[in-house]
Amino acid sequence: MNRIEKTLPNGTRVVLIRKPGFSRSLFLAGFGTGGLYLQGNTAEGRRRFRSGAAHFLEHQMFRLNGRDVTDDMAAMQAGTNAYTAFEETAYYFSTTADPLPPLGLLLDFVQTLDITEASVEKEKGIILSEYDMYDQNPESRLLQETMNSLYHVYPLNTDILGTPQDIRDMSTEDLAVFYHTWYDPARMVVIGITPHPLDKVLAFIEDREAGYPGSKETAPVPVFDPEPESVHRSSFTLPMDVAAPYVCIGFKFKPAGDVRENMKRDLAVNFWIDGMFSPLNPAFQDWIDQRILTQVYSGEGEFSDKDAYMLFYAQTEKTDEFRDLVMDLVKRRPMLSEKTFEILRRQNLARSLRLQDSFQGLAQKELEAVLDDVPLAEQTEMARNITLTDVEQAVSKLNFENCTVTLITPRNEALQG
Repeated sequence: MNRIEKTLPNGTRVVLIRKPGFSRSLFLAGFGTGGLYLQGNTAEGRRRFRSGAAHFLEHQMFRLNGRDVTDDMAAMQAGTNAYTAFEETAYYFSTTADPLPPLGLLLDFVQTLDITEASVEKEKGIILSEYDMYDQNPESRLLQETMNSLYHVYPLNTDILGTPQDIRDMSTEDLAVFYHTWYDPARMVVIGITPHPLDKVLAFIEDREAGYPGSKETAPVPVFDPEPESVHRSSFTLPMDVAAPYVCIGFKFKPAGDVRENMKRDLAVNFWIDGMFSPLNPAFQDWIDQRILTQVYSGEGEFSDKDAYMLFYAQTEKTDEFRDLVMDLVKRRPMLSEKTFEILRRQNLARSLRLQDSFQGLAQKELEAVLDDVPLAEQTEMARNITLTDVEQAVSKLNFENCTVTLITPRNEALQG
């Protein structure tokens, strides 16, 4: 058997994938919580959390019994890492040795809170330095300021790292409350990709998890304040130390539909963006020749039941022309040719196939699929069956009225202006 899926008595969901012929194993333990989770309804009532708590906790979790588990993992010939996204936090390791010892350590340290005032205080400087690094990166700042402009109260307007003030004020109590709210075994997902027999791995996980009872009957629910349909700021300009300006055009849409409807909408709209904002578009070379686009440019859309937006951004001296180009695109909404659509569909399916050979990428996608309750195979089939009509209908229903423009200008240029 090359795949096992099972929900354990404590609520932990396990997905194991066997890769015969490989020497490497990768295991991931993830939780359905992240940067967006600033409020939650619990058995004790409404709780509010400091911004950045999910990310700060991720940094603090690599401790067990007063030791740095990174060192213990290395002694087991395993390399470990973690990431915090908007709706999930995950810890993982990879090894070519026996995966069971580091797997046991992984399951233990993600389900054991071991923090001290000293460890929290030490981490603040590290995270503030990380914040400064992103804050001073023009592309990161461009996108974050665009989110600040799109959203009034929805947490996308706050960096996953949190605000500098919340980072400075983070306490052991803040982190403990966040941990005990969202890090229940019933909210945990374990993904394993390994050449080893899956039955043996599953038995090991079952035995380990028997020592961590869950509390599914008191599952917390994330809460979000009502978000106005309008944008928070219609424009924003920031001077930075850049050689050439950056510009981002952001559009905000009203979220609607269930998870599968949004997956299909997301897929369809991003097909259109990729077809319009790439060399597949016959007009693309003209934009290059006119220097409206240079080496830095991109377009993307995100559609879920919580948020929906579209971004077009570039580094260009011709920011006005770029804005006009984007506004003309969304006004006319030219459709893809059958040839372009088929190229995009085949590219998407090729990425899905390549994903099978990327242990980390596959584990992350499997985690998202479990949390969304839409199997990865179903998502691949959705992409296989999408039609040009689906793309046309999805784009035709978009309302581009709520728009914002973000500019990052060279600092000396801003001073002269």
